[in-house]
Amino acid sequence: MAKQVQLKAQMRNVTGKTQVKRLRAGGAVPGSVYGTHTKPYNITVNTRELGDVLHRATGENVLVDLQVEEGGKTNNRLALIQEVQHHPFLDTILHVDFHEVLATEKLHTKVPVRPVGEPAGVKNGGGVLEYVMRELHVECLPKDLPELLEVNVESLEIGQSIHVKNVVPPAGVTLTDDEDMTIFLVVAPIAEEVAATPEAGAAEPEVIGAKKEEGEEGAEGEAKPAAAAGKADAKPAGKADAKPAAGKADAKPAAGKADAKPAAGKADAKPAAGKK
Repeated sequence: MAKQVQLKAQMRNVTGKTQVKRLRAGGAVPGSVYGTHTKPYNITVNTRELGDVLHRATGENVLVDLQVEEGGKTNNRLALIQEVQHHPFLDTILHVDFHEVLATEKLHTKVPVRPVGEPAGVKNGGGVLEYVMRELHVECLPKDLPELLEVNVESLEIGQSIHVKNVVPPAGVTLTDDEDMTIFLVVAPIAEEVAATPEAGAAEPEVIGAKKEEGEEGAEGEAKPAAAAGKADAKPAGKADAKPAAGKADAKPAAGKADAKPAAGKADAKPAAGKK
């Protein structure tokens, strides 16, 4: 359960950047208190005392018994430390917000969740434990508020997970998240991908539609077998390199053509007897 600690505070009437700087220089941290049943008001707390409270806290929920001094009187206010603003470069606290609550009224807040033990899938199978959720929403009275929720994960094998419904909260605490939501998961180790090296002499696949670079087409022509039927290197039937069929130009003309000897009665024939 969240430890209730006492913290002294004083009402603060001064505001403004210059006055707040003076407060910090004097060892005080400006703060504000607000709540459902409380009108917001400003306070200051001792820097060292606030630092001790935050240092001893094991979780994010710190229940504080604020002893607020005003007009010579001390009023006790029960509050949660809601937000602490730190300097971006220096290890100093600039401002703190308190959320005042009632001891008899249930509150809604977030509680950190922490795994306990080493999963079997991590220990024996080399798996990895993944944090899907780091906080759970709870509903409870201030006195029952846990600092954190611990979940045993030792039985988890690779591929197994723990959901909200598997968590048993402390007495007086109700989990308000969806019961099917995953909190922890053990996954298999990621195997390193090794690029496959092509075997020597293995031809690379041709990319369809890829533009051939200059000189590439001739190289491919040499790679093609000459015996392929109908290809450019094969001698096609009836083409120019083939011997012409009978009746073509290189063939000897048939009888009756120009190269044939003229028939009787033609100009080249000898004149008949009795003629000049």
